[in-house]
Amino acid sequence: METKDKKLKILEEAEQLFASQGFSGTSVREIAKAADVNVAMISYYFGSKEQLLMEIFRYRSDYLKTQVDDLLNNTSLSSWDKLDILVDHYVNKFSDNQHLHRIILREANMNCNTEICAFIMERKKTHYGMIRQFFEQGQERGEFNKEVNVLWLYTLLPGMTKHTLFNQDFMAVILEEETGKAPDNAELMQQTKDHLKQFYRKILEIK
Repeated sequence: METKDKKLKILEEAEQLFASQGFSGTSVREIAKAADVNVAMISYYFGSKEQLLMEIFRYRSDYLKTQVDDLLNNTSLSSWDKLDILVDHYVNKFSDNQHLHRIILREANMNCNTEICAFIMERKKTHYGMIRQFFEQGQERGEFNKEVNVLWLYTLLPGMTKHTLFNQDFMAVILEEETGKAPDNAELMQQTKDHLKQFYRKILEIK
């Protein structure tokens, strides 16, 4: 296995273990065993367990930057078309990276390592900054309502997506009771996208 493949294997196995057992509850030895490498190799590539966790965040959490940059620089699409693309991309990537978000949720709500908590906070602020730019561009173009607070617009996106993803059983049971059909994961994610777009339109339309 080449160096790049080994590092990726370590990142992926560590991510799953941190998500299921927590950062403190996972040892470097367990990660090494799962990745089929020795402990020294993990130290060589990442330095420490803390640095390994932060590398997972870097590896997984930059999924918004390229998409948002592309949308901000696109002059042919309306802000509404861009919003639809952003919602689809965000929900898809959030679902794909659910191990990462379980780690963030677990560690941010615990008395975690100060360095890790500070790092998580910076990543959250970076994501918020990117989404803020997106909504502010729509407001500046006169397509989105300027009276709406951008911070609360932002919280709707991860808030609804996270609740749906982490409470799929509950959502499926309630929807089956109310509609007669329990949605599978793909249908649930599509409904999340559809409702986010609907809510954003109601909030952002200029009356």
